[in-house]
Amino acid sequence: ILSILGSNLAVTVSSLGIGIILSRMLGAAGFGLYSAIIVVPIMVIGFTQLGIRRSAIYHIGNKILPEDHIVSALFLLLLWTSILSILICGFVFFFSDSQPFDPLLIVLVLLTIPLLLTNVFAGGIFLGKEDIKRAGIINAGPTIITLLLTILFVWILKMSVLGAFIAIALANFIMFFITYRIIIVEFRYKITWKYHEGIMKSMIKLGLVNAIAIFIMQLNYRLDILMLKKLSTLEEVGFYSLAMQIAEQLWHIPYAIETIVLSRSANTKDDQSAHRTVASIFRVSLLIGIAGGLSIFFIAPYLVPLIFGQEFIHSVPMIQVVLPGILILIGFRILNSRLTGMGKPQIAIYAFMPALVINFIMNLFLIPRFGGIGAAWSTNVSYAVGSIVFVVVYSQMVKMPLQEIFRYRKSDFYFFRNIRNRMK
Repeated sequence: ILSILGSNLAVTVSSLGIGIILSRMLGAAGFGLYSAIIVVPIMVIGFTQLGIRRSAIYHIGNKILPEDHIVSALFLLLLWTSILSILICGFVFFFSDSQPFDPLLIVLVLLTIPLLLTNVFAGGIFLGKEDIKRAGIINAGPTIITLLLTILFVWILKMSVLGAFIAIALANFIMFFITYRIIIVEFRYKITWKYHEGIMKSMIKLGLVNAIAIFIMQLNYRLDILMLKKLSTLEEVGFYSLAMQIAEQLWHIPYAIETIVLSRSANTKDDQSAHRTVASIFRVSLLIGIAGGLSIFFIAPYLVPLIFGQEFIHSVPMIQVVLPGILILIGFRILNSRLTGMGKPQIAIYAFMPALVINFIMNLFLIPRFGGIGAAWSTNVSYAVGSIVFVVVYSQMVKMPLQEIFRYRKSDFYFFRNIRNRMK
């Protein structure tokens, strides 16, 4: 957990640096244009990767099938999903009903997609093998390199939005080279490009369920930005995008825990012990999230205009409004990682499909009247509904009463003691 947390902190600092540079150098409209473009491949990749990363964790962790065959199947799936992602993104950009995007930007984004997918799939291999160190490198590397290249292309060379996307493309190309070398040279996997029918079917079957769950979650995360772009202004998109970027920093600590729970769940044989441990981690994560949320709530009014510029003072109330929804989702992410590691990702679909519909309907009414604030309230309600439904279903799935999941124990706080001992 500390290893992944370290990489997440590096991501947080790097993302903050990127956000500062882009907001100050591009302005609200430019940052809004950047956000409107980047949201499309993020959402499409969330679906077209077919949930293969998590499927790879499950299959490698179970140690039933030969790893060479699993990795070969992954590379073949990487080729298919890259082509599919490029076609879908190209279609969306080409038929965009808003102001046409710069073709050079679109080509650059499309060429970056296979690189992004390679790093996603590689993370599944490392986590499946419980190689946490390399998983942390794959997690933090692209963002750190993107920050350095953003300084070069956007700040120094003044290349505006184009420079921002060049930075992303080059960063992911560098990480692509590193991950390919690890997989082929160090792990010595023999990639055959052979169609292993049984493995492919098994991975795709589980992966598709993961993909639908991930897509629904991504759509819940990003639907607000898409609807703001349609129903409001690019400036409002820029303000809201920055607000979500800051508020979502609360997810970095739970994400570190979520990653380990997912990896260990795929490898464990003692389900009851794992259920108890995950419930304890769930309770601790909520406490950490509350402390972090309160800090962001009170610090944001001072730090946002200081760091991002006075223009982005409009993001502050959006940050404060959306924090409860971000906090609520922390618990869901921890528990969902447990079920996903058990090969049951479909539960998230049952919980968040109704939440997605609620999010859409509320945005239709609230965004035209309240802009980003309305989108933030829609997010809160959507996340709350989905998380409550999920926790109830989770309780029934693992046969653990709700009061057992939420009741704090003295042993819960051994987590903090273990961290303190580890730091000595």
